[in-house]
Amino acid sequence: MLQTLLLLILNPLFRSPWLAFAAVFLICVCNASYGASTQVYFLDAAAKDYPQSIDLASSFNSIFANVGISLGSFTAARVAGITSIGQTPYFGAIFSILAVALIWLAARKSLTKK
Repeated sequence: MLQTLLLLILNPLFRSPWLAFAAVFLICVCNASYGASTQVYFLDAAAKDYPQSIDLASSFNSIFANVGISLGSFTAARVAGITSIGQTPYFGAIFSILAVALIWLAARKSLTKK
């Protein structure tokens, strides 16, 4: 959620290079911590419910990181071509909101399964 908020306020922060740098730094920290926790979640779920698929679960993080980089690059190129490069964080926030919603749904489903 913090990443989403930072993406939404990033464009106005470009007027102050140090604040923009701090926001980008925090976005990177949020992104890295999300990836590690997601990997652990997949491995725990695989070990508990599908022990034969641990190898597949361990590859999810790198696979979907590459998909995310490709989708983000494509979206940024399209947005920059239509509007301006300064508007790309808003579209990143849309992806972030979708990710939070999907995580919430997955956690809810996981809790009701128990």
